[in-house]
Amino acid sequence: MGRNDSVVRIPGPWAKAASAFPESLTTRAYREAARWSGVEPLSDPALSAERSFHVMGLYRRTELLQASRRTLESIRASIPSDPTRARFDRLFRPRGEWIVDLHDAALDWARLRMPGIHWRAARAALGAAHRIPSAVDSVDEETLLRGMYALAVLAATDSSAFAATRTDMWRSDSISTAAVLVFLRGYTEALRWYSEAIEFFLNEPWLPQAKSLRELVRTDWTSVAGQRFDPDLPRIETRWFGYPQAVPQYGIPPELFSRLITTRNPSAAEWLRQHGQGALLRSLRWLPRGDTSLTLLRAGSETLRLTTVPRQSRESLNGFLEPRDAVAIDPGYSPLLAIGAVIHEWQHLLFRRRQLELFARGLAERDSAFVELPGVQPHLAEGFAEWSAERILGPVAARWPLLTLGELEKRADLARPGSQDQHTIGYALVRALGKALPTPGAATALLLRYAQDPSRIPSEPALRNAWARYRGSSGQTLRTSMYPILTPEVTFTMDKDFPDVVTTRILVPRGADAVR
Repeated sequence: MGRNDSVVRIPGPWAKAASAFPESLTTRAYREAARWSGVEPLSDPALSAERSFHVMGLYRRTELLQASRRTLESIRASIPSDPTRARFDRLFRPRGEWIVDLHDAALDWARLRMPGIHWRAARAALGAAHRIPSAVDSVDEETLLRGMYALAVLAATDSSAFAATRTDMWRSDSISTAAVLVFLRGYTEALRWYSEAIEFFLNEPWLPQAKSLRELVRTDWTSVAGQRFDPDLPRIETRWFGYPQAVPQYGIPPELFSRLITTRNPSAAEWLRQHGQGALLRSLRWLPRGDTSLTLLRAGSETLRLTTVPRQSRESLNGFLEPRDAVAIDPGYSPLLAIGAVIHEWQHLLFRRRQLELFARGLAERDSAFVELPGVQPHLAEGFAEWSAERILGPVAARWPLLTLGELEKRADLARPGSQDQHTIGYALVRALGKALPTPGAATALLLRYAQDPSRIPSEPALRNAWARYRGSSGQTLRTSMYPILTPEVTFTMDKDFPDVVTTRILVPRGADAVR
């Protein structure tokens, strides 16, 4: 998987068409959405310094809470059915007060166990833990919540460091430390609330005409698939990144699974029939991880990085040969602002799934010991996800602009003059492509066809005509750095749910062009 050639050249006509969309329009779109949401747009310095805290409700929190509550009230008033409204109330105002983010949910849980508890009770312990300034007597709520969030991340990601910190807190102030531990338990319990909140917005018919975001996604992708397309809802997995992050984790479609996994005897076939594809893919995480050092293999003119399924799954943010599609998201990302990010990552998942399904059909015509997984050029991948999510959420954003503010704020931060960010460049390229073709489905189909090498896209007749006035323009060079990876063939038996390795073989590709 992957390629040694890290350079992709975008022909001049496409690059020139993309440059017709200046960065200033991105900034203007963000500022207009912020004002319509009732939020003061961040200045350029604040975008760089405070954007992450802002979308987590930890900068200008009072303003964002007010805007979030107004948006929730408006959404509730528009929900067309009583059962959906009841589910909405159970999540967002179970006791008559709005719960808009993880911090609200954690405080709500803590007050059910310790009525009257307030964030101020955590001040002394957070100071002893060096999560807030300990020398300051008066600390505002934003600072306290930043400290609690940082401590929650530490507790979830580094148990030994947290144990030492907890000891320091107990020595300093046992009463405050007891309150902090209650809050931390509240954060843990609130993770389930967070996943349910995101899944509600994706799957429930809360939009006018009793539609869901899933239906909007399905309608958009049906035009690409050429038939009714009902996308599976990705699993929402909360993960403490320590900053507002969401990443796609790519599952394997059944068509490709049958080429990656081969049963060698009736016992193996029976195990797979009983347990299913997902169980076997999960079991691959228990295979030996292999040498942890960077090991490279020269094969002709190619340089390949040797790895294993469990190692690559652990090291890559996107996972590897995952049991199912998922979106991993930091729960500190305010749910209303995270909707745009989740739809963005869902577009990555759907694009990759469609690409792998088409690829698997071609594999059926070949007989090879190798499965050479196709790639997606990173600028194209990010650009498609930005463009597609923006189109799908357009009708929603027109009514509730806060729901796309997080993504617009990200794009405004990244779209500085001279920026080489993949989201910014990719969005401009894909947006120009979409404007030149008759339908979004046509643009998506073309991107799927040339996913690995988008430099060939402008040679399409429709685009040669659309961009004829840009003929002779200077092109653009995009660079990405990564080694192709090679995983060995592993034969194993199953002992209950654990693989017992029989043999491992490194099959060297034949010739310089074997891995792409």
